[in-house]
Amino acid sequence: MARDVRGLARRLIVTADDFGLSGPVNEAVVRGFREGILRYASLMVAEPGAEEAVARARRECPGLGLGLHLVLCSGRAVLASSRDAGLAGADGRFPEDPVRCGLRYYFDRSLAGALEAEARAQFERFLAFGLRPGHVDGHLNIQVHPVVYPLVVRLSGEYGFGRVRLPGGEVRASLAFSGPGLWPRQLLEGAVFEALRTHLTRACAEPGVAVADRTFGLLRSGLMDEGYVLSALRSLGGGLSELYFHPSVEARGSGHHGLSDLETLLSPRVRRALDELGIDLVAPPR
Repeated sequence: MARDVRGLARRLIVTADDFGLSGPVNEAVVRGFREGILRYASLMVAEPGAEEAVARARRECPGLGLGLHLVLCSGRAVLASSRDAGLAGADGRFPEDPVRCGLRYYFDRSLAGALEAEARAQFERFLAFGLRPGHVDGHLNIQVHPVVYPLVVRLSGEYGFGRVRLPGGEVRASLAFSGPGLWPRQLLEGAVFEALRTHLTRACAEPGVAVADRTFGLLRSGLMDEGYVLSALRSLGGGLSELYFHPSVEARGSGHHGLSDLETLLSPRVRRALDELGIDLVAPPR
């Protein structure tokens, strides 16, 4: 195992988001684990494919680490009371626009109780599947919201989830990539998330709840192609890193999902690079 100049081993978590969203996403997660480098997946507990996802994980993917993909925008609510409180519409779905949701959650503090109830219900739905508490992240990174993150950290500690995702450390690696560059909007988004990471890390901590040293996937969501990931791997310092993907077996899946992320997870070049660079692929605890 290679170490950086500080003597820290380079350890890597590889995660697929949106497990349970659809059959094509579920199939991609199974393939990514069985045939590739995928070791973790984040479950959307209220989506139509959630039960299938859990069943396939148990049947076909022993050793796949599952965590909660918290949904508070662009997805389905667990609680009917989330509709009554105005968090979700009559169809039981949160608004699609994460900016709209984020502004509402920040400025309308009367929603705090309903947000906690819905988040808690999603933690409990995850555990009701009979799953071991794992990691927590959020759909469209809603877990990084300044109102939501303290809640997520507290509930993670309460329910025994050991890691929460805080994206960061990706801007410099993306600028060093020789492939297609970032749009100004992506650079601005990256800078905002870096600032949020710094603030939230200092302001919110919970014993037993860890955060990776750096997390890649925000700036090229659904575009984690082989070239970019190889470049990112070469940039990794010591400590714990995470790469997260949105794989699907459909060429043009919904949202950020597609074949390119799956192809990267299955890439022999990526697997070989992990070995050559001495990066330890982290597996879930047994």
